[in-house]
Amino acid sequence: MMKFSKKFESEEIDKIQKYPKQEMERENPWYTDDQFEAAEKNVKPTIQRRYHFIFDSIGKYLQSYNKKPLRVLDAGCGDGVQLKGIIKIPELEIWGIDYNPIRTGRAGERFPTVNIVCGDLLDIPFKKKAFDIVLCSQVIEHIPQDDFLLEELAKVVKPEGLLILGTPNEGCFMARLRNHIFARRILKSTDHLHFYKESIIRRKIEGAGFIIQEVMRENWFFPHQRINYYLTNRNWGFRFMAQLNKIIPSQAAGYYFRCVKVQ
Repeated sequence: MMKFSKKFESEEIDKIQKYPKQEMERENPWYTDDQFEAAEKNVKPTIQRRYHFIFDSIGKYLQSYNKKPLRVLDAGCGDGVQLKGIIKIPELEIWGIDYNPIRTGRAGERFPTVNIVCGDLLDIPFKKKAFDIVLCSQVIEHIPQDDFLLEELAKVVKPEGLLILGTPNEGCFMARLRNHIFARRILKSTDHLHFYKESIIRRKIEGAGFIIQEVMRENWFFPHQRINYYLTNRNWGFRFMAQLNKIIPSQAAGYYFRCVKVQ
């Protein structure tokens, strides 16, 4: 059972608790479609850059420690999109956890060498300091108790352990322009509960006891979806948006943080 703070009213809590289960029963594709197959069909340069940051962060951390294997947790693993790359890194003991039994079932079949658990990220069923590295990619924006989630992740990371956290930059001006002008339907259909800006998510990460070592800003948040898709899937367009990212970094499409747990 999820834990909720007082700021969520009882009706909101009831909706959040029941919604995923109901949508899975209704076979809502957002909850039942294979994320792995979708990612394979549509690997954008932005996604490739994301994967590179994740796998490079794990690889560098692995090189700095003599004790092997290192234990890695993919928190909110879904169908295992990130696991495909992580399992190629040697000397790791890999775990994955997700609340969705449909997706954990598929992930378990697809990656038999990975320890897959169906469980609640707000009540993580692992001992304290159980993992050297925790990955939480595109998950925190879905969790009502985001501060509590970070506290739970901090509990299972060893001192000086690594947290790699990624989330969209949906609190920026360009994102709000998309959601309120160009694609207002998104606010009606999205299951995102938080729309972060960099300053907000940084404060939350640091408040949970992590030091941010590096941030990777994902491309640029172009507010028109069709134009955004067109640009990001062409080399010249991707380079153009990368330049915009350097000029106006506050409007990046998203963030990936490499963080170290404070002693």
